[in-house]
Amino acid sequence: MNAYGIELRRSPLLTAFPIMIAVDLTVLFGRSRHWIGVWPEASVAAQVVTLFLGPVLAGVSAWQAGRSSRSGMPETVLAAARPVWQIESARLAATLTLGFLAYAVGCLTAAIVSFSEAGPGFLWPSYLLLGAATLVVFASVGHLAGRWWPSAAFTPVVCALGCFISMLALPFKLNVLAGPPDQHLRPLPVAVRLLFALALAVLAVTAPPLRRSAERQMPRWGTSWHMRGIAGGSAALSLIALAAVPSAGELRVDRPVTAVQPLCERADKGSPQVCVWPEHRKYLPDLARMAQRLDRPQPWLKSPDTFHEYGLQRSDMGDRGFDITEGHVRTAAIAMADGVFKESLGHCRPPYEEKRAWQAMDNIRLWLEYRSMGQDPSTADEGLHMQGVEAAQGAATQASRTSEAEQRTWLAQERDHVLDPVWCKP
Repeated sequence: MNAYGIELRRSPLLTAFPIMIAVDLTVLFGRSRHWIGVWPEASVAAQVVTLFLGPVLAGVSAWQAGRSSRSGMPETVLAAARPVWQIESARLAATLTLGFLAYAVGCLTAAIVSFSEAGPGFLWPSYLLLGAATLVVFASVGHLAGRWWPSAAFTPVVCALGCFISMLALPFKLNVLAGPPDQHLRPLPVAVRLLFALALAVLAVTAPPLRRSAERQMPRWGTSWHMRGIAGGSAALSLIALAAVPSAGELRVDRPVTAVQPLCERADKGSPQVCVWPEHRKYLPDLARMAQRLDRPQPWLKSPDTFHEYGLQRSDMGDRGFDITEGHVRTAAIAMADGVFKESLGHCRPPYEEKRAWQAMDNIRLWLEYRSMGQDPSTADEGLHMQGVEAAQGAATQASRTSEAEQRTWLAQERDHVLDPVWCKP
């Protein structure tokens, strides 16, 4: 414990701790803010921070581990009263302590700002454990590299850059970037990654040091045979766990609907019902009003009785539910408009050569989207990049800005193009 306290006080992370907190919060809020009020997305936002904290810990851990060798004191370490692995464990533990403290600040901040909007629940532990595994992996890699190549500058820089690049280039992922409520993490892949992290940590503190030319005459009694056995076993276990990561399967899988009770709401008694995952409760009032605006704006337009969020109505034929992408309900408007169109005009499918009919279908769908959003088209389209429907956007925008009577006339004309009796048979 004394060694741990000394390493903690000497850690460069202690000086950089406020900067790490600033980086943590900058990544948390700078990347996006739609996660606020949604527990799985808030958990992922807190976990994504390890993309940056992991490489920092790897560099600092490498600097810490090589300090005694750079001081010319390897024989003092070998002759210490405590075994070498205990000294190395204290160093690695000090680095991880400060790294986990910075990580915890981000997690608690995400929980605090989400609490008022998110309703019952809390941060999902599986995502937080995945982030913790990432920190342990890179701190352990940096510690082992620092012990074997104790450079004050080269090794920490290479470790930090190498770890950051590896996060992006590995064929398997140590993190996730999104947390939709219709998916969750599988326990087995998370457990395999945790096993890999712990095996690397044991290897980092028990591996025998490399002997350089100035140390070749020094005795090797500082590393006992049973510790070398533990180091070899942890190396083998880390390789096995690494090989098992791809075979463990995908990190995220579809969440069973039976695990929760969907939340459903109507804007008024006669409006269509909207059902969402409980974690997306903050979007439900807006979605209910969107469904209300689509409730028979024209007598011949029919709305489904219920609009379901993606994942709540899975079937062998697919899922026609609406989605909420990065906090934008416009994607829900697209799916709702498509549902209304299929209920009203879905019995006719124009031949490929009927270009005007296909154009009319796009025009009506875009008009329904704008109607659902209840906004000016330029506001509703903000942030979207839709290709191939520019003509429909222009026609629907122009129509939606006219009076109700003019819109009825325009819709009737577009419907006649879709329901052409020459080729449309009931």
